[in-house]
Amino acid sequence: LLEYAMVRSKKRSDTIRSVVIDVSLGGLQVRSRKPFPTGEIYSLSIGRVDAHPLSIEAEARYSVPIEETDLYSTGFRCLHKDNNGRIEWVDYVHAIFQAQGESLVS
Repeated sequence: LLEYAMVRSKKRSDTIRSVVIDVSLGGLQVRSRKPFPTGEIYSLSIGRVDAHPLSIEAEARYSVPIEETDLYSTGFRCLHKDNNGRIEWVDYVHAIFQAQGESLVS
């Protein structure tokens, strides 16, 4: 997948750059140089090539170091405020899976 995300803590003012590795209807996984405390809520702004960035709120479910690297793998669970946010996320995930499927056929 390899889209960029800016992850901002709701408790602190720091913003951490990360790369989106995987998405699902329930959340996403990122790689970053810093860990994210489990259970905290974050605002994520996910860059997209063909559209405005997607903004979501998510809870860090795990954040573990990746062996032999200086990176962390973090899983986030999406927290949708309303149906519009949920629909926007589903459309985003659908578009990614559709693009991946088309690349396999080509």
